[in-house]
Amino acid sequence: MVKIHFENLGNIAKGDVEINNLTIFAGSNNTGKTYVAYTLYSLFDKNFQIHLEELNPIIENIYKNGFYELDLNTFFESYYQKMKQELEVAFSKSLSLVFSANENEFEKAQIQFELNETELKKDLLKTAHRSNINLGKKGKIVFNAIKEEDSFILKLILLDNTIPKELINDKLEAVLNHFIFNRLFSNSFLLPAERTGLNLFYKELSSKRTAIFHHKITEINTQELIKDLIISRYSQPIADYIDFLNNSFELKKLNSDFQDLAIEIQKKILNGKYIVETDGIYFIPDKIHSKTDNFNQKISLHLSSSTVKTFFSLVFYLEHLAKKGETLIIDEPELNLHPENQRKIAIILVMIANRGIKVIVSTHSDYFVREINNLIMLKAEFQSKTEIMQNYGYSENMLISDKKVSAYLFDDNGIKLMEMDNKEGIIANTFDNVINNLNSVSDDIYYQKEADNAKYNH
Repeated sequence: MVKIHFENLGNIAKGDVEINNLTIFAGSNNTGKTYVAYTLYSLFDKNFQIHLEELNPIIENIYKNGFYELDLNTFFESYYQKMKQELEVAFSKSLSLVFSANENEFEKAQIQFELNETELKKDLLKTAHRSNINLGKKGKIVFNAIKEEDSFILKLILLDNTIPKELINDKLEAVLNHFIFNRLFSNSFLLPAERTGLNLFYKELSSKRTAIFHHKITEINTQELIKDLIISRYSQPIADYIDFLNNSFELKKLNSDFQDLAIEIQKKILNGKYIVETDGIYFIPDKIHSKTDNFNQKISLHLSSSTVKTFFSLVFYLEHLAKKGETLIIDEPELNLHPENQRKIAIILVMIANRGIKVIVSTHSDYFVREINNLIMLKAEFQSKTEIMQNYGYSENMLISDKKVSAYLFDDNGIKLMEMDNKEGIIANTFDNVINNLNSVSDDIYYQKEADNAKYNH
C-alpha cells in the first residue's frame, strides 16, 4: 500500500493516510478532507520529471556506442531515495497550481510518501516495457527502450545520433519514473462534491471559453489571454472534471470492463439510462417507471431529478473509462440520495474496489458507513451467513474484508486512523456520538412533555 504524509495542508497540521482497496474519510466540515482528496488525485495522476545528473554519463555512452544496458536493480539501490525526495519536493511546490492559488498559501505545505521498497523491486523485475521516440511525419523511430519480463536489464538503443541529447534524457527520466514509482502513479478519476452543478453548466464553465469570453468584453491583452488559456481558473481536479464533461461525446466511443456496474446503477438506483449527444446529456426513464404516455421520452439533464444529475459521471466512468489499477475518488457519494440508495451506492463502490480499482470516498453519511460495516461483517464465516445473505439480497462479490478497508477521521487539525475489526467493521464514533446525542435530546423532549402534561392534567 501507499502511505502519504501531509503537513500544513489547509486545516491539517500533520497527518498520514494509507491507501487501501477502499479508503474512507469522515469528519466534520472544514477539516481538510477535500484538500487531501484533491492532493491525492493530483499526486497519483501526475508523472513528474525528476532531473538526475547521474544520467549524463549513461547518455554519453549511448551516443558513443549506440547501445547501453542499464541494470535497474543497481540503479534502484543507488538512486531511489534521491528520486523520491526530489519528487516529494517537486510535488509540494506544485500545490499552488493544483489548487489554483497563490504560492504563499502552500509555501509551508509538505507532502511525503512511503512505498514498500521490496515490492517495488519485485515490480521492477516482473514488468515488461517497450517504448520508442518517433520523429518526423512518417514517425521514424530514433530511440528504443526495451525491458523483458523477469529481467532487471533495460536496453537502450539509439538509432539516430543527430537528435538532441535532451530528448533522450527526458525520455529516459520518464521511463525510470514509470518503473520505480509504478505503485504511486495511476490514472485517477475524481467526482467532486460540485458535480451536480458542473454536470449542468460544463460548457459555460470551460476554462478556455471563460477566458476568451472575459477578453471579449474587456480590452484585449494578448499576453493575458494566453496566460488565462494556459492557467486554469479552477483547481486542477475541477478543471479536469470540466474537460472530461466537454469531451464526453468523444469518450463515449470507449468501452470499459465495468459496464455491468454502470448498468447496475442505472437499473437499481436511477430506473433509466443516460445518452450523450452532440448538444448535451440526456436521460431516458425505463418504461415501467415512466408516468408519461411517451415512455421513451428523452429528458434533458437539467430537467431530471437531482439523483440523475449527480450520478452521470460515475455511470459514464464505469461504462466507458474505468480500468483495473486506477483510482476512483468520490467526494460525498451520498449526495442527493435517499438513505436506501446510499446503502446501494456503498455496495456498488465495494464491488468496484473488489475488482481492482482503488476507491477513496469522503462521506458524512452514517447510512453509507453502516452498510460498509454490514459488508465487512458478512465477509467472515459463521453458521447463518448464507441464510442472512439470501434474506437481504447480498452476494459474495459485494462483501469485503476489514483488511481491505481503511477509515480516517479528520479532526483537531489532524488525521486519525479509525478502529476496525471484522466483528463490527468501522468504529464510527463521529456518527454514533451525534446519533446518541440526537436520541437523548428527543427522549428528553418527549418525556418532559409527558411529565408536564401529566402534572397539568392533575
